[in-house]
This record gives sequence, C-alpha cells and structure tokens, in this order.
Amino acid sequence: MSKRVYISPSDQTENRYAWGNTNEHVQCQKIAEAEAAALRRSGVEVKLAAFGTTMAQRCAESDAWGADIHNCVHTNAANGKVMGTRLFCYSIPGKGYDACKAVFNELAPLTPGTSENIQANPRLYEVRVPNAPSVYCECEFHDTAEGAKWIVEHTTDIGEAIAKGLCKYLGVAFVPAQTQKPAEEPKADTGDVLYRVQVGAFAVRANAEKMLQRLKDAGFDGFIREGSR
Repeated sequence: MSKRVYISPSDQTENRYAWGNTNEHVQCQKIAEAEAAALRRSGVEVKLAAFGTTMAQRCAESDAWGADIHNCVHTNAANGKVMGTRLFCYSIPGKGYDACKAVFNELAPLTPGTSENIQANPRLYEVRVPNAPSVYCECEFHDTAEGAKWIVEHTTDIGEAIAKGLCKYLGVAFVPAQTQKPAEEPKADTGDVLYRVQVGAFAVRANAEKMLQRLKDAGFDGFIREGSR
C-alpha cells in the first residue's frame, strides 16, 4: 500500500514578507504544491489541505484519510534579525522527531540562515492533534529581506527538499525531477551534401512531362528519371 502524506500549508495571508510584496500563504502554497508534485512523482499519495479550512478540519481530514505523515508548511518571523530553519514535532525522541530529522537534513543545508533546530512543541495544534506523526516546518524567516527573497526564489527547491526527507523517513525511493535536455540546434550546411526534392511519380509519361513543364514555367530546373515500381 502506498504511503500517504497530508500537507497543510499556511493560510496566513496577513503575514507579509519583508521582500517581494507577498505573504506567507502565497509562498507556502507554492512550496506545498512543489512538495506534492515531488511526492507523487515518487509514488506517495498526497492530500493537500484546501485554503480556508480550519486546523480542526485539516486534522480530521488527515485522520479520516489515514495519513502516514501530517506535514505543516510555514515560514517564520521573529524580530527581523533571525534566520534559519525550524522544525517542530510532538516529542523527542519519537516518530515525529525522526521524520523531522530526515526533512531537516535535506532542508537546513539549503537555507541561508544558521539559527536552526528541531524542537518538541506539543502546544501547536497541528502537532498535538493529528493521529499521524506531525512534521511542522518553519522553512525560513520571512521578516528579513534576505530570508524573504530566498524563499520567494526557491519555493520549488524547498518543496523538493521536504519531499526528499519525507521519502527517506517513509522508506520510499525519491525520484528526482527530470532534467530536460536542451533542444539541439540545426547543424549548419557544409556544402558537401546535395538535397534532392522529388515532386511526384507517374505511371504515364505524358503526366510526368506536364509536371516537368509546370516546374520549368515556375522557374525550377527538373528532369525525368525512369524507374521500376
């Protein structure tokens, strides 16, 4: 049976970014969609929480669906000076911590901040309530211009990293995105090769002669060559 990951991206439109005229919800939705695509590509089933649903509704949906992981996707804010990746789980040690650690190992090296850790925080509703182990990601701080800019420019990378970490925890082979090969440019003609164009083939010679005359009238050279069928 396929593994299942429930993704709950932030709905917090009021959390404005310090760069890019955007907000937490918009960017976390992009991250979640990139994560979902990477997980599905790797054979993991995904359910993405709908915008506007409450935390209680999301947890109930996650439980009813039978999620193996409940993954919250957020970006962080503090005093405009801190940067780094923070992950939250229910307890240390525990399954949630193990899943967080797998994600942290993929995500933290990418982010520009250095204030990074995994913390147990059962006070968070979507950490405490779901039946599945919760991986609550605060991917990077958005209240610094550097952090906000980095998030906006790397939503796909963040989603891929989260997916890769979850696949490792779930024991699923992560399938990287296909790198599209650039289209080959047409090779320049060297003049060593001649390209012949055949206009038609006729069973009656008179018809062939009519076509040849039409070509000559249009300004093209031509000839008739006999051949077998």
